[in-house]
Amino acid sequence: MIDFTPVVRLLALNTKHDVNFIANAINTKRIIVESTGVPQLTVPQLENYEIKVTSEKEENKIGEFFIKLDNLITLHQRKYNNKQVKDKINKRGDNTTWEQRKVKDLGNVITGNTPSTQNDNYYSEDGIPWVTPTDISTNTINDTNKKLSNEGIKVARILPKESILVTCIASIGKNTMLENTGSCNQQINAIVPDTKKYDPYFLLTESTLWSNEMLKSASEGTMQIVNKTEFSEIRTCTPELEEQRKVGIYFKQIDNLITLHQHK
Repeated sequence: MIDFTPVVRLLALNTKHDVNFIANAINTKRIIVESTGVPQLTVPQLENYEIKVTSEKEENKIGEFFIKLDNLITLHQRKYNNKQVKDKINKRGDNTTWEQRKVKDLGNVITGNTPSTQNDNYYSEDGIPWVTPTDISTNTINDTNKKLSNEGIKVARILPKESILVTCIASIGKNTMLENTGSCNQQINAIVPDTKKYDPYFLLTESTLWSNEMLKSASEGTMQIVNKTEFSEIRTCTPELEEQRKVGIYFKQIDNLITLHQHK
């Protein structure tokens, strides 16, 4: 069956308003769903839409922002599509250097712990980062709400820089990488990568796929939790180290671009 999709074209000519601003203002409006269940947007409905406008200078800035945002989305869509292509190649078993591994094969898996919060000597304002899920909001991390003192370091599980942190209880899917030496609590499993075989930033990028598998597993229980053993057995695919490094650099550049846009 051929699906014919009706199109309404709005042509903006000889207007003082920024076209990209107007386009995004219209896109925020709700599409009308008719009684037949078919979403429709007729010309009269479009003509009667009311949108808020601002000065020409501000409209230009907003329009430019949305262009950059759309370009950023396009980059992510390409990243996703490239991953789909790679998945299809691996599933077909074609000639490829990507090989299946378990998470435990990628390095040393360590579950974090919590030095007693009743002991103030374990924590310090100028100590090393001690990561909890609430601290994770960026791809890499070097600062946390609580930090470990020299005394706290003695009872915590210390991780080297470039360790991958993966949340495994309650807030599954919040992952990050340590920029410097640090530690984490028991809601997080960490991987200390074997850097002779695996690129840390490549593994950080892949950790999103591990989280998807963990969410599937956790949804089968009454509580969202993936223990260390289950986490260690998650399967993933990796290419040779040189290709990992190239992929890692590529995604790091994209992540830096996203960060720049967020700052703006």
